[in-house]
Amino acid sequence: MKRILLTSLAAALFATGVTSAHHSHAMFDGSVVTEITGTLVNVRYANPHVYLRIEATQRDGKPLNPPQTWAIEMSTTVNMQQRGITPAILKVGKPISVKVNPLFSGGFSGNYTSLVMIDGVKNAANGADWKAAN
Repeated sequence: MKRILLTSLAAALFATGVTSAHHSHAMFDGSVVTEITGTLVNVRYANPHVYLRIEATQRDGKPLNPPQTWAIEMSTTVNMQQRGITPAILKVGKPISVKVNPLFSGGFSGNYTSLVMIDGVKNAANGADWKAAN
């Protein structure tokens, strides 16, 4: 009985440690959604998060002059694949539009909320309907 109790306690402490190790999203303004449009210049498709770097030429449909380089934090590779966002979709050099919660600080970074378009292919109602652009 003592062994079961200790094992259960150790498992609970380990799970708490793993959960609390994930960083906060407090730096992003969850009450604001902005759409960034430009060219995909870098992709890091790996865990714990997929990251995009976009040379943005528009923000919410308004031209940016000069362009801004945005860093976009996405979810895990598994979550992205479930939404149909795979490495085959994310090709460097292609036009892209992403909706994000921007940084409170006003910096050029955001937390992904949705991928709107990549290389002319728009998101369908079901993300699994994405097709790799040629």
